[in-house]
Amino acid sequence: MPLTFESTTLNYNITNFDGGGSTIINNPQSNGINTSTKVVRMIKSAGQVYGGSIIKLSGPIDFSTNKIFRMKVWSPRVGAKVLLKVENATNGGINFEKEVTTTVANAWEDLAFDYGAIVTTNQYHNIVLIFELGTMGDGSSNFTFLYDDIRLVNSVALALPLNFESTLTNYAFTNFDGGVSTVIANPQSSGINTSARVGRMVKNAGQPWGGSVLALPTAIPFVAGTNTFKMKVWSPRVGAKVLLKVENNANAGLNFEKEVLTTVANAWQELTFDYSAINTTNSYHNIVLIFELGTMGDGSANFTFLYDDIKLN
Repeated sequence: MPLTFESTTLNYNITNFDGGGSTIINNPQSNGINTSTKVVRMIKSAGQVYGGSIIKLSGPIDFSTNKIFRMKVWSPRVGAKVLLKVENATNGGINFEKEVTTTVANAWEDLAFDYGAIVTTNQYHNIVLIFELGTMGDGSSNFTFLYDDIRLVNSVALALPLNFESTLTNYAFTNFDGGVSTVIANPQSSGINTSARVGRMVKNAGQPWGGSVLALPTAIPFVAGTNTFKMKVWSPRVGAKVLLKVENNANAGLNFEKEVLTTVANAWQELTFDYSAINTTNSYHNIVLIFELGTMGDGSANFTFLYDDIKLN
């Protein structure tokens, strides 16, 4: 570890099973976050719904400090399931696994697998990868995936989409002028949002523009003319104003914002913010949220909002 698949002398010792087929190839999608020379291609063919591949390491994986797997994945579609499992070399019953889903199509993304609950007194030598567990592959382009750069880290950096689920990410809000955002257990787990954790904004007395900022470590990947932010919001009333703004981290004068209104009360809805007119030659790192811009909050239930699943389409 880490596994970059770049070496021409190492034996990466990949064993395929039940229709899964991993091979190291020249990177056919050298762009975005992955311009490396070599990657692994997984073609899932007919066999079993659990077909996949095993990478057998020469020694046990060290989970003493770092307990988050990261792996770059290229998927032909959004919502593809990716399971990363570790096993003991001689006893497959000693294992741990996490499954996540892809959020972009036909592009690289860096997936995170939270291994915080792994039993570190056990030894794990094998990495097992299964794409679309529970679905039979057909060997087509729809079941062809790429993966690369498997490594362990000790935290997950803030990045879009923001779903507030990771307990190992520091959601370091900067609250200002009466706005206070915190990550809490979802108190309204219903409808379109049954996730475990959400953001809560309580707008107190301060200024009518009180809100919160989340600073991302890298620029938001806007593409000219095709940008839409979506965010799930729970509001205590219809007609509440929700402003989503992005700013450059060094010059807040470089910014763009859109404001929309809630249309339901006491229920989750997904709001859409049209960013198609943003100047994509600028860089934007900060996400600013202001509820009821122009109205002073009072910290009551009437000025308490929930939000979740901030994503850029």
